[in-house]
Formats: sequence, C-alpha cells, structure tokens
Amino acid sequence: MNFTVEEHEFVCLVGPSGCGKSTLLRIIMGLIPPDTGYVMYRGEKVSGPNPQMAMVFQSFALFPWLNVTQNVELGLEALALPVTQRREKALRVIQEIGLEGFEEAYPRELSGGMRQRVGFARALALDPEILLMDEPFSSLDVLTAENLREELLKLWEDRSLAPKLVVMVTHNVEEAVYMADRVIAMTYRPGTVAKDMRIDLPRPRDRRDQALYDLVDNITALIA
Repeated sequence: MNFTVEEHEFVCLVGPSGCGKSTLLRIIMGLIPPDTGYVMYRGEKVSGPNPQMAMVFQSFALFPWLNVTQNVELGLEALALPVTQRREKALRVIQEIGLEGFEEAYPRELSGGMRQRVGFARALALDPEILLMDEPFSSLDVLTAENLREELLKLWEDRSLAPKLVVMVTHNVEEAVYMADRVIAMTYRPGTVAKDMRIDLPRPRDRRDQALYDLVDNITALIA
C-alpha cells in the first residue's frame, strides 16, 4: 500500500478486522519495523519511534500507580524537560482537555471517558506534529464517545492547539466520515488500499445529512 498524508489533514483508516490497520499505525509511528517498504517523514525514512508523533491507544494504556498529572507528565519526562516546566505544561493540557480538578486522581477513580481524556492529554502534552489514534472511542459508551469526538473536532479546528495532522484507525465507518477529511478504505488481509476517498462535506457536519449516509454506504460496501 502507498499513500501520503499532508499537513492539516485528518485521515481515517477503515477496514475489516485483521486487515492490519493497527499494525500499520504502529509502523507509521516507528514502533514496528515493516517487513518490506518504508515510511517517510519530511523526506527521511522512519527507523525508530518518531518523537514528532504521539499515539492514543484504545485500551487507555495508563499506569495505575501514577495519578493523572504523573501520567500526563510521563512523555515529557522522557524528553528530559525540567520538573517545573514539565508540571506547568501537564497542568495546562489537563485544563484544556477538561480534567481540571482531577489532577491527583488515579486511573481506578476515573470513568472510562475520563481515562481516555488522560490518554489524549498525555499525547497532546508532547505538542506532536502528528497524532495517531487507534480506535480511541471504541471502549467508551455511546454518549461519552460522542462527547469526546465533538471535543476532539473542536480542538482540531483550533490551529494553535491541534497537531499538524491526524491519522485515526476505526471500525466505525460513520465515525470516519463524520470526522475525517479523507477516508482510506482497506481490503481484507493482506490489507491494501481499496479506495482513498476525500470527504468534501462542509464542517461542522450534520450526522443526519443524506450525503454523509451515502458516503457511509459506499465505503461500507467497499470493505464488507
């Protein structure tokens, strides 16, 4: 497969289970080396974890013995930032992501939606150029997932806060069409690009728009 993502694009990867979406995301990040081929970032091959990228995982991936602030600071600690600067940045992002008042709470004391907010905060605290998300809403209840999608889209519209581009894996075709600028539909394994489709619906989008449902039907037919 071969595709390019440009600055200020929100791209969703959709496809049947087992086609390699999550593996592809980890290859893009540099966490898994590809068997063949390569990933290019700003003209250079990715050969290991890219510090200009951050990932939000489906399973929250929080350390249960660390509180919210400490979990958010973790990536900043890896960058060897001074303690004071690290704490200031973590607290600012915690406030922006809607977790103010829960700075000292531990993951076991948080709802699923709040735990995923910590995951978003930890990723965004790094000021990544590229945000990678692996089914970030699939473990949440319907209302919580809908609220977080809307908040993420508001963040995406604020160019002072948002990363330069987003690549998200999802099984939910409607979610992909609602959120993305482009949807890349993958075939069953071995995963290839069935279609790379630009979503030219104006933002903010209406979930009840017939044009949105027509696109969902077309993409679903490609990957079913």
